[in-house]
Formats: sequence, structure tokens, C-alpha cells
Amino acid sequence: MRVWEESPFHEGDELPVAVWQSILDRSAIVQVRGQAISLLARSEHSRFLLTQKLLQRDLPVDIIRSVLDDLERDGALSDRRYAESWVRSRLSGHPEDPRHMVARLRERGIAGDLAAAAVESVMRDDGTDEAGLAREYAERLTRRRALSGEQIVDKLVRRGFSHRVARSVAADAASDDSASDDPGLR
Repeated sequence: MRVWEESPFHEGDELPVAVWQSILDRSAIVQVRGQAISLLARSEHSRFLLTQKLLQRDLPVDIIRSVLDDLERDGALSDRRYAESWVRSRLSGHPEDPRHMVARLRERGIAGDLAAAAVESVMRDDGTDEAGLAREYAERLTRRRALSGEQIVDKLVRRGFSHRVARSVAADAASDDSASDDPGLR
């Protein structure tokens, strides 16, 4: 119901302070909701990131909380959906160790258990594991230029992969290179 339908007023009428404050509050809610939905229409956001963006616009904190609660209840805002979307994006463009992805999600305001579940779920759906991600990343690296096993290990470790996995992938890459260099295999 619109404010003027609840309490009709006309030009020249004096508005009680409570009615005026109600109009201002509802206006702020509409403004915050509109900006939040606009941001969500562009891409998924975690509650934390969306809050940060709305705070940068000098919007009232209490109204931001209320609007985000409503958006979560309506299903328009979901940390789980954001986390899974973010993990899919990382896996397709910048594969990294699952523990590293969980840490990066936590930096984006996702609870640790939710972050771990999202990483596990997406990796299971994609049929991949830590070693597979490391192999994929190593293949991308070696397509661009030749790298020594030590360089591969170093780059994989910087992406958060364990030394054990990095060494195993580097050893596999080295054996693949030596096999392709064998003139008997051509």
C-alpha cells in the first residue's frame, strides 16, 4: 500500500513528523533495494560484498541489513549460490588448489563450512580433484613456454597446491616431455 493511500494528504496539509519519517524510511528502502537488485542483476554477490558496495554509496546501515535480509528470504541473494558460481569461474579460468579457493571465498565473506562445501560440490560435479586441477594448470603453463620441473613446482605451489601434488605433476610433465623427445616415438 502506498503512503498516500494509508493516510491521504493534500497540498497545504501539515504532515506529522512520524508520517514524514515513514515516507523517508520507505524511500530509503526502495533506494537500497533498487541498488542491491541492480548489482545482483549484473553478477552474483555474497552478502558481505554486497554490503560493502552499498556502504560505499553512503546508504543507511540498518536499512541495508533489512533489505539484504529480505533479498535472502526471497532467494535473490545467496552466499551458497555466489560461492558455487565463483568456484566454477575459478576452475574454468584460473585453476587453483581447493584449500586456496576456500580461503579466497572466506576473504569474500563466505563462512568456512559453506566455502568448503561449495568447492567440494562443484569439483564433484565437474569430476575433478586437486591433482587434476594441478595437471590442467601445468598444461596451460607449458603450452605457452617450456618450463623446468622446478619452475612448474614453484608455480603450482604459488597457486596453493601441495608440494606433493606439485612434484608429482612436474614429474609427469617431465616424463611426457622426454617421451615426446624420443625419436623412436615419432
